[in-house]
Amino acid sequence: MLFRILNNRPKLVLMLIISVLVAFEVQRHIIYPVESLLNFEITQYASMAYLPAGVIFLSFYLLRWWFLPVILIGRTYISLQLGPIDLILEMVMFNLIVALLYPLWLYLLNNANWDVFGDFDKNQLTITGAMIFALLLSFSTGILSAINKTVSGVVPLDQALQYTLHFIVGDTIGTGIILFLFYQLLKLNLKWRRRKNN
Repeated sequence: MLFRILNNRPKLVLMLIISVLVAFEVQRHIIYPVESLLNFEITQYASMAYLPAGVIFLSFYLLRWWFLPVILIGRTYISLQLGPIDLILEMVMFNLIVALLYPLWLYLLNNANWDVFGDFDKNQLTITGAMIFALLLSFSTGILSAINKTVSGVVPLDQALQYTLHFIVGDTIGTGIILFLFYQLLKLNLKWRRRKNN
């Protein structure tokens, strides 16, 4: 069943949009409350394991430019849960800028002769490569987000660096968790398929 969804782009886009929204609800109702028990002051601004970032990363990995509906709908929905609706235009613009970071980093890495996703040579695809790519994305998104939140007054200036570091760690760990779960699901699906064929 997973392979049928992966081969059907409209279904895959829809499944990933739903997955981003579900990941955020898990984040909001399970992970955030657990993190708040740790009493780290910065966790009110940035999670230490942010799952929606992982789903968005996975959508770019699977869809490339077709991931735009996933990131724009997903991130805008999340932004609306965390901020006022009258800033929706600014939210969409910021999310579009973040969306452009994905193909930009891929372009830069491909031009540096690093086929990070194995588009040209399937042997190049590694979890390490994907995590380095995720770290670069988290770093650039974290800086942009810190600037945005500091200018808008959500994050105090003296906590901007702490926010950025938590953002980078949270997005990277969240991406690692989602990629691990995705690969486990793929393995399980392959086993099930082999049993069915035998």
